[in-house]
Amino acid sequence: MSSCIFHDTGAERRDLRIFEIVESALSRRERVLIYADGEDRAADIDRMLWVLKQESFLPHRVMREGDRDAETPVAIVTGDINPAQADILVADGHCGLDFAVRFRVIHEFVTRTSPEIHQACRERYRAYRSRQVAVEHLKEG
Repeated sequence: MSSCIFHDTGAERRDLRIFEIVESALSRRERVLIYADGEDRAADIDRMLWVLKQESFLPHRVMREGDRDAETPVAIVTGDINPAQADILVADGHCGLDFAVRFRVIHEFVTRTSPEIHQACRERYRAYRSRQVAVEHLKEG
């Protein structure tokens, strides 16, 4: 059964939180898939994972349909694909729910950039619960 954590962080802390989630998973030797909302965001996440902490290297790569890499523990994708066979999903955008619930642990983010987007986050929270996914909301400073 899947579990989902909704991280309620400000936009300015989102990248740092993604980094921390990935760093923690890698310390436990777990594979991570980061779902990015478009190619530009995937490039931003790729760059952030390289430069955020100079002393900490997080092996990763942007992957596309048809790519397979059993050696890369962190894959960044823009579609509903899991080329690295990860168990942990970090959803930086809204991927398909049928895709998301295949993961053991799902990390989502509460976005408050507009009332419509915030409402979409609330609906996503309810959709996970309706699928019997254990959902947790973390208010993070």
